[in-house]
Parts: sequence; structure tokens; C-alpha cells
Amino acid sequence: MTVVVLALDALDAGLVEHFNLDEFRLESSGPIETFAYSKDDPYTPEVWTTVATGVGPEEHGVTGAGTSEWGNPLLEFASKFTGRLSESTRGTLGRFIRNTTNQRETIGRTDRQTAFDRDNAVVRNWPGVTDGRDLQQAWDLMNAVAEGMSKQEFERKLLCLCAEQFGWAREILHHDVSLAGVHVHTLDAAGHAYADDPESLERVYRRVGAFVAELVTELSEEDELLLLSDHGMSVNFLDADADADPATHSWRAYASATTDEIPESVYDVPAWIDRHLSATDGDVDDIDMPTERLRELGYIE
Repeated sequence: MTVVVLALDALDAGLVEHFNLDEFRLESSGPIETFAYSKDDPYTPEVWTTVATGVGPEEHGVTGAGTSEWGNPLLEFASKFTGRLSESTRGTLGRFIRNTTNQRETIGRTDRQTAFDRDNAVVRNWPGVTDGRDLQQAWDLMNAVAEGMSKQEFERKLLCLCAEQFGWAREILHHDVSLAGVHVHTLDAAGHAYADDPESLERVYRRVGAFVAELVTELSEEDELLLLSDHGMSVNFLDADADADPATHSWRAYASATTDEIPESVYDVPAWIDRHLSATDGDVDDIDMPTERLRELGYIE
């Protein structure tokens, strides 16, 4: 049995409904609670590290100011003052520094135990947990399209990267792996690029939905799939976003699963994983979740 956790960055509950995408509606689905810590809206590295650890940024240490690590004291000091800037502004500054210093930032990694720290577990491209090279590629494409890369080239490169990540998940199902997690940044990048272009954004959503459907067909009767997001994306064609700036992160995080329940919050994912692994495997290692959090979730008294 394999539990696959598919981290679809910026999969927006409102857009799933707006585009009427059944591929993202598994046995159970709906909104999931998320949070903001260093910024006004949910921030990708902070939330995904919480998903993996079950604790907040104040404990796992990956924050808006501490996410980008430059390996250069002066650049590292300066980066701590850019934590609250918009992603596009941070991207422009980061690109300028890379071009002038021939250095680039790395994505901060937590030293807390994660849901993937167990026997027969694998993880790819998970912000705050792995090296983040795939995520950096997606960020580079976001910057390139803002500078004039053609829509055709942007989508080709973005969706080819997406196909690699989904292909990895499908192949994992054929190996002795109990838990597999992969982060896919496609919908976030497309959301930033196409927040005012519903036709193009729907095209990318439907392509990712087709990848999800292909993965579902590979699942055995014992396998389970959880797909979830860290936030949504504000667009200019939803009434709910009338007062929001397009291409900013929305609070419409989403989850869907082949089981009869989804996590209520991004904090609850490690406990959800443990429940569904232990349903068929009594020898699952527990992660180090704080006692107080387990008590709040109702697992201990």
C-alpha cells in the first residue's frame, strides 16, 4: 500500500468550482484551513513546511524572511528585509542579484522531523524539506513570463516539468514505498501569469487535472491519494475576488482524497497520514508532533 500526497500549490477551491473540474473531486473534497505568518496571505514555503511537520513557522523555522538563504553574509542580511515584498518584486531583486553576483538563493529547510521521516517514505520537491530545485525552476519561469517569454514557451516548459513530477508519482506506485510526497508548482505559476486570463488558466487547470486522472488510474485498491493546496489564487474574473488584487494568494486552499475524509487544516496532514497508513500497517513510525497539538486534534486526552 502507498499513500501519495500530491501538493498542488495554489489549487484554488473556487476555481475548481468555477471551471467545474471533476478530476480534482475524489471521494471526499472541500476547502482546507490554511494560515499566514510572515505575510498578509499564505506563503508557500511556510505552509508546506507546516504540512510536512504539523507545526507552525515559529517552530519549524522556515519563514518569509528565512526562506531564502544566500550563503553570503551580506546578501543573507539583506534578504531578511525583503520578506514582506511581493513575489514579483522579490523575484526581480533576486534575479538582479543572481545576474550581478553569480549567486542564487537556496530554499530554507527545516530541521524538525517530518511526516516523510519514516521507513519506506520518499519525497520530491517539497518546500522546506527537500532541496527545491524543481521549485526554483518554476519560479524562474514565472519571472521569465513576466519579462516577455511567450505563452507557448511558458506553458511548454511549465507543463513538461509538471509531467516529470507526476511521472515520478506514478512510478513510485510500482515500488515498495509506503508514503510518497511530491510538490507541483504548476498552478501557482500559471495563476500568477494568468490571473486576468480565464481561458489560459482553465487550459492549465484542465491539463493538470488530466495528470491527476492518469495518476488515479494507476492506484491499486490499497493505495490512497491525498491532493491538497497551501492557498488559492485571486483572479479578476471571480466575484469573490472583487476586492482583491489579481495574482495574489487567496485563502481558498483545497483538499481532496480517495478516502472518506480530508484534513480540516494544513496542520492536520501528518495526523491524517498516520491514520491512513496505520489502517493497513501497524508498524508505522510516529512523527514528533507536540502533545498539545495532538490533544487539540482529539487524539489524546
